[in-house]
Amino acid sequence: MRSKSLLAIVISMACVSSAVHAQQQNSTLGNAARGAAGGALIGAIAGDAGKGAAAGAVGGALFGNMKRQTPDTPAGDLLGGAAKGAIIGGIAGDAGKGAAAGAAGSLLFGSMRRNR
Repeated sequence: MRSKSLLAIVISMACVSSAVHAQQQNSTLGNAARGAAGGALIGAIAGDAGKGAAAGAVGGALFGNMKRQTPDTPAGDLLGGAAKGAIIGGIAGDAGKGAAAGAAGSLLFGSMRRNR
């Protein structure tokens, strides 16, 4: 199980690095790649990285260009990340772990985004 999680993290990092160029273009493919990377990380924590990556890719492709609905604050990051993580985690096997992973990741990366 540990090797599957490690493999999922390595694959996720590869997806993130390949999506950097697409991020500048804000394309559906880039949104799907970023969603898959985040979904794989959440899925690895929740139980199944493959299902998490698939759910994240679909979510990224469908909702990647939507405007932010939560406030651009740490609390908004926690709320949005927990909601997204719970959905991906539920698909991957454990909604609670997914929500926790999503909230933690969104809090960390949201603060990085605001400080650039």
